[in-house]
Amino acid sequence: MRINKITYGFVIQTWDTDLNKWIGQEFVAGDQTEYEHAGSDRILDPVDIWPESPEPYLPFMMAQPDEIKQTNGPPGQNVLA
Repeated sequence: MRINKITYGFVIQTWDTDLNKWIGQEFVAGDQTEYEHAGSDRILDPVDIWPESPEPYLPFMMAQPDEIKQTNGPPGQNVLA
């Protein structure tokens, strides 16, 4: 079974008007997390997923603008440089 972990939060992005480009972004994870069965709306309890041990830690790997080739295209078309 595949499980999606959904963490609610927000992103702070910084634009430099002198450089005319994005110079940074910060990803802030909130406290609200849900687990759902992938491919459905069924919400799962983490105790049922990991009954014997704590949830394994997986860090958020977010790229900074210097690592991303910035384009003027629609969202989703930027790629890692």
